[in-house]
Amino acid sequence: MGFLSFHETYYTDALQRLEGRALGERELCETKRLLKLLDDLLDEGYTALNRALEEKYGAVSRLRAILKAHGEPPFPLQKRTLSGVAYGETEAEVETVCRQLEARVQSGAAPSDEPFLADLRAYCAWIGRRTDTAYVFLLRDAFLPYLWFRGNGGGGLYPWVVNRDFLRQTAGGDVDDLLRLPVYEALESGISDYRDFSAFCKPRMRRVLCEHPALERTFRELLCGLREERILVVESGYCGTIPLTLAALDDRVDFRLYTTAPYLYEVYRGRIFCERYEQVRSFETLYAQDALTRFSSFRNGRFFVRTAADDGIWEKAAGEVAALRDGN
Repeated sequence: MGFLSFHETYYTDALQRLEGRALGERELCETKRLLKLLDDLLDEGYTALNRALEEKYGAVSRLRAILKAHGEPPFPLQKRTLSGVAYGETEAEVETVCRQLEARVQSGAAPSDEPFLADLRAYCAWIGRRTDTAYVFLLRDAFLPYLWFRGNGGGGLYPWVVNRDFLRQTAGGDVDDLLRLPVYEALESGISDYRDFSAFCKPRMRRVLCEHPALERTFRELLCGLREERILVVESGYCGTIPLTLAALDDRVDFRLYTTAPYLYEVYRGRIFCERYEQVRSFETLYAQDALTRFSSFRNGRFFVRTAADDGIWEKAAGEVAALRDGN
C-alpha cells in the first residue's frame, strides 16, 4: 500500500470509465484534472509516478489522447516564479519581512492586476475569524492570507515557515514522504469519512515523529505556545499532510485548505474552499508566496528566512498585498 499503488488503481479505474465514449463537460474537467495532477508533480521533480503510470499503462498518453479526441486542451502548467531567484545571505525573522513588505504597500505600491487575487481574497473571507482560535499560517504558501488577516486587525495569528526545508533541517533528513504515506494508505483502504480518515492517519504519523524526536519536540513546543481553545491551520492545499500531523499531536487542531486533490474532495469536504485543484498552482506561484522568501532556520522558537535580492520581486509582492487588501 502507498503512493504509487494508490495512484495506479485510481488512474486505471478512471481511464476505464473515461476512454472510448463521448464525454460531457464534467468528465472532461475530471480528465484535465487527472492530467494536471501529474503535470504538477512532474514539474516539482516527482518523476516516479509519471514514469510508472506511463510505462505500465500508458496513462499520461491516454489522458492526452482523450482530451485531443474531444478537442480539449489540458489545463496550462503554471510555472513557478522561484526559478533563478537569488537570495541574500542575511537572515531575517518572518515578522521583520512582514513589516518591510507592508511599508512598501503603504508607500504606494501599485496594486497587482493578477486575477487570482480575487479568489484568494474570497478564500480568506470564507475562513472567517473567531476570538477563541489561533490561526496558524503555513508559509510560504499562506503568506498572503496571513497578511490579509493581519491587515484586518486582531491577534491570534501565527506565521510558521513549516515546509519541506523546515522538515528536512529539523528532522535531520527527508521525512515529508513518510508523513504523507498514511494519507494514501487511508485512501487505499477506502476511507472517505474525515473522522475515520483522521483516526487512521494520526497514530501512523505519530510513529513517524517518534522516529524523528527533534521534529516531534519542535512541533510540540510550537503547539504548546498557543493558548487559544482552538487551532486552525491555513494553507494552499493538496494532501493536508502538515495539518494532519499537527492534529496528531494536539486535539485542538483543525485546518482549512483552498483546495485539494480530486480524490480527497469528499474526505476534506467542509475544510476546502473549492474543488478546483487546477487552481492550486495559481495560489502557490504568486510572488509573495513563491519567490520573496526562502526558509533559512528555526531557533529559539522563531522562524528565519532569507529574502529575494531582486527589488522587482519585492515590488511585485507588495503589489499583490495591495491588491488583496483593496478588495476588503
